[in-house]
Amino acid sequence: MTKHYSDLELAKAAAVVRIFETGEPFGDYAACVVLDDGAGISYGISQFTHRSGSLCAVVERYLKLGGIVGSAVMLECLPVLRSKTVASINKLSTNAALRKALQAAAVTREMKQAQNDVMTALYLRPAIAVCAKFGFTEPLSLAIVYDSIVHGSFNRVARTVSVATKNEREWITAYVRRRDAWLASIPRLNKTRYRTRFFLSQIAISNWEMRLPMNVHGVRLKDEHFAEHSTQKPVPRNTPAEKPAETTETTANTAATAQASPSIYETATETFDKVDGVVSGVVTRTDRAKSLWASVGGTLWQMLWAGFGVIAGLPREVWITVAVIAGILTAMYLYRQICLGRIREGTTQGTTL
Repeated sequence: MTKHYSDLELAKAAAVVRIFETGEPFGDYAACVVLDDGAGISYGISQFTHRSGSLCAVVERYLKLGGIVGSAVMLECLPVLRSKTVASINKLSTNAALRKALQAAAVTREMKQAQNDVMTALYLRPAIAVCAKFGFTEPLSLAIVYDSIVHGSFNRVARTVSVATKNEREWITAYVRRRDAWLASIPRLNKTRYRTRFFLSQIAISNWEMRLPMNVHGVRLKDEHFAEHSTQKPVPRNTPAEKPAETTETTANTAATAQASPSIYETATETFDKVDGVVSGVVTRTDRAKSLWASVGGTLWQMLWAGFGVIAGLPREVWITVAVIAGILTAMYLYRQICLGRIREGTTQGTTL
């Protein structure tokens, strides 16, 4: 007999993630801001962003459903929205007309359906697929996987977890701890550790059933929040007694299988991982450029100062001393850039699987 995720369990997982994303348990369809982490415009109930490609998916879905409000502006911006380059993201980040069009369309039935459709396709269904593949049945496990897929890089972190155990709770605990450390290692993601901290707190009190009330990032979730969320169709999941044979193997083998056989959730999250790699590459190239110009600038300064000292008739000891100081300062700056580059490379190697 097949067991299902209940309507309430799905609603709880969605509410927790929406609080993380928008500050509201059931989201704000009209929320529209420009993020300061390079992701560009962030819109709607699940922070659909330009860089991840999810904002483009929402706009395309809205237009396909026949949305009229703001459609002219969206059609005009669609070619740029499909591009995920830094230039394209920056261009649309300053496009006030597009942001106004998105906010105006948020009240329509077509935009609400578009956001829900994209959220389900990109995030919720893949999270359910992951739980089925790994044999997870706990409601908290579903919420953790769902949040990781929404936030990005589930595969990257999951493949580093090598807990040789058949116990779901042990694997999930190890995964959340590893994800927390990974977020802490990346400056632009460190401020999002409230997500993993919340899940670690629920694990600490053994709230695997996600019993209410729960305090989620400043919002208190209570039973009354879910009174109207009892009409969703349940989604199948595996019961512990009906796990497929492969889910009874060690978690390390399961993770290896997931890596070897791409599944739905890998397709849904690969975009973020690719973008993350591009951003890391840009940072590395920027560091190298800084080092190059520091070398050139330091050398030119020493040459100019030496020439000036000779022409002005300054004592040799004076201009040589100043030149040496300039050389030392240049060397210190280069050493700093080399150290930063090694730190970034070490972080990348430690998280790339």
